[in-house]
Amino acid sequence: MCTLSWTYHNRDHYEVYFNRDEQRTRLAAIEPQDLILDDTNCLMPIDSVGGGSWISTNQYGVTICLLNYYQGQSPQGTLTSRGLVVKALASSGSSLAVNVRLSEMDLSSCAPFTLVSFDLSGSKQANAWTWDGKELQQSVVNTPVISASKHFQAARRYRIELYERLRQSNDKQHLGVLFHLNRDKDCPHLSPLMSRDDARTVSFTSVSVCADKQEMHYQSIDDAGCIDFEIVKKCLMTNMTEQGVFK
Repeated sequence: MCTLSWTYHNRDHYEVYFNRDEQRTRLAAIEPQDLILDDTNCLMPIDSVGGGSWISTNQYGVTICLLNYYQGQSPQGTLTSRGLVVKALASSGSSLAVNVRLSEMDLSSCAPFTLVSFDLSGSKQANAWTWDGKELQQSVVNTPVISASKHFQAARRYRIELYERLRQSNDKQHLGVLFHLNRDKDCPHLSPLMSRDDARTVSFTSVSVCADKQEMHYQSIDDAGCIDFEIVKKCLMTNMTEQGVFK
């Protein structure tokens, strides 16, 4: 399971929130790194297993998120890590550029996923692409977006209803944090801050973007659902590691 939500405060400012849920046996991720990808300053945490990421933001104010799409059909043979798709697209200057690049990529060895991008174009919408293992389809999605390998319909219904209840009683400045750090002790397997016998929420990442600031707040979550490590990083012009993807 993973959970994505977002808020557009105005045409020039948005925030994205992402809970990453993983198997309890999976290696811990690496905290957000400053990278130069194709001459573009990018910021993203790194998956220790696949080397890619599930969320990135860059100097142009473009943020990309990826969730597994368990309703699709995985291709046969050796799979390419879906997180590498995020890394390959992280330097995009707009959601339109994401669309162009993604449509040109060979996804035949990638397991199904949903990719969502945000930018400062003024549209105030979330553009999404779903790869079901055979076809790539584009859409515009509403918040929140939920991914789950188990209890999908129940988890989706529970989280959407929770989001709406919180939205009606809280200002949008605090909505994302309240939603993503919510764990119901009676339904931990359905909660945004999820816990099951085999999997749990391992991190909560929020991204705040406006014309002159791209900031990522990464919080590692322990087994009890508490924050055991956190770091805030800005997408700066210095201290970058150059890794050309398209060069």
